[in-house]
Amino acid sequence: MPHDHRIPTGSSPLAVSRRSLLGRLALGGLALGTTVLPWRSAPAQTAAPSSRPLVRQPPQGEFVIRGGYVLTMEPGAADLPRGDVHVRDGTIVAVGESLAAPGAEVIDGAGFIVSPGLVDTHWHMWTSLMRNMANSVPGSGYFLVVTRTGSAFLPEHMYAGTLLSAAEAINAGITTVHDWCHNIRSPEHARSDVQALKDAGIRGRFSYGPYRPLSPRQPLDVADFTRLHDQWQDYENGGLLSLGLGWRGVQSVVQEPGGTAKLVPGDPAVYRADFDAARERGLPVSLHANSTPADHGHVAALERLGLLHEGFQVVHATHITPAEVEAMAKRGAVVTLSPFSEMTIGYGVPPVRAFLDAGVATGLSVDTTPLTGDADMMDIMKVTHNLFNGQAMSEFGTTARRMLELGTLEGARSLGLSAITGSLAAGKRADLIMTAIHDRSQGLSMTPVTDMAHMIVHSAGPGDVDTVIVDGRVLKQGGRLTAIDTEEVKRRAAAASDFVRSAAPG
Repeated sequence: MPHDHRIPTGSSPLAVSRRSLLGRLALGGLALGTTVLPWRSAPAQTAAPSSRPLVRQPPQGEFVIRGGYVLTMEPGAADLPRGDVHVRDGTIVAVGESLAAPGAEVIDGAGFIVSPGLVDTHWHMWTSLMRNMANSVPGSGYFLVVTRTGSAFLPEHMYAGTLLSAAEAINAGITTVHDWCHNIRSPEHARSDVQALKDAGIRGRFSYGPYRPLSPRQPLDVADFTRLHDQWQDYENGGLLSLGLGWRGVQSVVQEPGGTAKLVPGDPAVYRADFDAARERGLPVSLHANSTPADHGHVAALERLGLLHEGFQVVHATHITPAEVEAMAKRGAVVTLSPFSEMTIGYGVPPVRAFLDAGVATGLSVDTTPLTGDADMMDIMKVTHNLFNGQAMSEFGTTARRMLELGTLEGARSLGLSAITGSLAAGKRADLIMTAIHDRSQGLSMTPVTDMAHMIVHSAGPGDVDTVIVDGRVLKQGGRLTAIDTEEVKRRAAAASDFVRSAAPG
């Protein structure tokens, strides 16, 4: 029987401090003895607890990036081959040429592409502790791995996995994430996950979802979801983080004896409880729908029930019909696509062209590193470009610049954040990256210098991202993270991964 995760009336919600989480994590990693699985990470066997902080957030301050090739991604705005970006206290003051910025620190932009930070629109960030475990070998399927191993996660493991993902995101130039959390086994699990996002200093949405084995006939812990919203001022980190609902939708697929998949309508009393709670509070809703042939007609059912609405995010939608795409466009619903995971898991080929041709706001997604291995948004933009042109059967189907829009401004628009981030313009928050080209690059793929947008999408990788700035704070510079102790994060994540893999049922 599933546990009752509600906090007793009159008690205060459990607020987990970073110090207590890390202390428990260190003890958990060290208490494994010699019974661990053979793939145990070697550093974790002898690592001792460390008192040094994992994260030290830098100040915002005032600076100007001078002389970079500025891709603003603002509609109608031209590129600036020798442009400047002036930032003060987390806000972009001006974008232009030869800007006057007396007293501001100067960052040399020559030899760099200066562009908006990348935007991820759907990522199960806690699952990084199971990286590459869904390896296409029978018995190691993604859902089995995540369900089985996820059952062993303590709250501190949620923190370790999410902080590892956030560090990887920043390193790869991703400044905004959508953390779709589907392992909330207690209020403490949720808060630990959110705390990792806050500590990392990244921008994002946290979607409160169910843990995987929760029966579709059992409601989400709506009381804790609304309680977390009431407490959100403790977690929003100066407006960097927002809250949403990871919803289960109005139908589910059940495996019958013999392996036949059966589509079962949901109980309105169950699925409306969390949906209505989110809508009443003005919180966004996200749903995995139409991912497989078995989950057919899910978007159509939402439309029929009057639940499809502006900003409603549909995840995957690999098996969507033209009529459902039209309904999403009509209602202003949005989609997030994760082509690497969708193809690796066997969902099929994401219908990129259908959504873009219909005008549905489309974001791109890391999804989950047990399947995808890494969080390289540049590669995701590249494969999405390839898919579109393949579906159009034309080399000229779309451009790399259009894919960069999906990875920046349109991704932000799909999350309702386009007034804040996604492009470089005066008044927006300073979320931007500097990508090294030619002599500034350590690799060979960024030489010679040609089409800048095409180079980011088709040639660049995380190693070419020299500088990452989130809300005016420099979180990566000179190719190294400045705020997060990467070695300590890796050490603790390895220990946490060893623990949960050893503790998971066989």
